[in-house]
Amino acid sequence: MATPEGRTADGFETQFGVNHLSHFLLFVLLRPALLAAATPYASSRALFLSSIGHRGGEVDFENYNLDGAYDKWKAYSQSKTANLWTANEADRRYGGYGLRAFSVQPGGIQTGLLQHMSEEETQGLSGDPALAPQFKSPEQGAATTVWGAISKSLDGMGGKYLEDVQIARAWQSSDGQWGPGYAPHAYSREKEAKLWELSLKLVGEES
Repeated sequence: MATPEGRTADGFETQFGVNHLSHFLLFVLLRPALLAAATPYASSRALFLSSIGHRGGEVDFENYNLDGAYDKWKAYSQSKTANLWTANEADRRYGGYGLRAFSVQPGGIQTGLLQHMSEEETQGLSGDPALAPQFKSPEQGAATTVWGAISKSLDGMGGKYLEDVQIARAWQSSDGQWGPGYAPHAYSREKEAKLWELSLKLVGEES
């Protein structure tokens, strides 16, 4: 999150490459096993870890590496929107074959995620009266992911954005910057399909 500008070994902007493309490729490689494991009584599930940060922006299809226009938060936001869109598209493509997909907003977790932020930025987050109470331990942060993976209450569903161990609703500006919910751009069939095809091309895989 919010890393200095850099490139992966394959030449992709660091956050887009690590947060999105690597996980997309992992899903594509696991897809045959996930489909084979699905039964009429129990679907396979894939969960993609998004973030409240997705609300900061969409994927820049014309310049996903942000060449000449790097901003660490724009890069993070685009990677987390990519995670969300990938989950939606995966569910659309494979839900009928017993493979359902969800995106997860785990919350602000007390891990090393903030290591690339300045002391001033870190203090600003920890001192924010609306955000500070929302920080979670790693165990608390894992709760929504685990619930999404195993809860029978989600049987027959997919393409949902999960947050605080529930299906999230759309974000409302009246709830403030750190209020719950997904951004208006979180669901877009056209952009989700476009990202999927682009991602396949970038990781060298076929549909």
